[in-house]
Amino acid sequence: MNVTYVERILDVNRKVTIVILEGHYRGRYPSRIEDMGQVLLLAAPTRKGAVVRLNVGEPIRVEILAKGGVYAFDAYVDSITLEPIPIIGVGAPENFSRIQRREFVRVAVNLPVKYRPLKPASEDPSGYKSAHIVNLSGGGARIAIWHVPKDGDLDENKNLDVGSRLQLEFELPCGSKIKAEAVIIRIAGKRTEKGMCHNIAVEFTEIDQKEQDDIARHVLECQYEMRRKGLL
Repeated sequence: MNVTYVERILDVNRKVTIVILEGHYRGRYPSRIEDMGQVLLLAAPTRKGAVVRLNVGEPIRVEILAKGGVYAFDAYVDSITLEPIPIIGVGAPENFSRIQRREFVRVAVNLPVKYRPLKPASEDPSGYKSAHIVNLSGGGARIAIWHVPKDGDLDENKNLDVGSRLQLEFELPCGSKIKAEAVIIRIAGKRTEKGMCHNIAVEFTEIDQKEQDDIARHVLECQYEMRRKGLL
């Protein structure tokens, strides 16, 4: 990947994710680019409103959602400034590596979601249906869709298949409303006494960077709570 592309997606105020690789604060934190030059200035990561204290020389990874995928580069903290706003400095990258979305950390959740298939423009889009997200990450989700058949009724989800595209809308416990497009990458069905349950794994293909950061923050908080309870 050439430097021109690097310069094109690294711009001031672009949302990024700082991944702390080691230590007590290991995890993913939303951030943004504050300034650029030979040193890249990033908003310092925070947890519950408090600045996460990093050390000069500490390794981090910076992830960026851009057109065509999610990209990352590894760096070391070069400088730390707390006033007037908390900022960390890292060396500006010359290139990125493209990461697979499955590398995002996932947690078990139970969130209501509305979904509808995205049809070709020549077709009328079907209405939204209700389901539940049972597993969530910044890169995708696993959705449980129940269908309780009635007399003479066919499975309304029979047309969902690997490669189908969906529009998703759901709300995180913090109140952040998420709207994303996704593609089905895996699907499994299980018939029970209550009806048919489809477990659908999807990968986000179009999602606002802020909304993806909100998901990453929620995942991090879920991990923190599980760790506090000794479940992780």
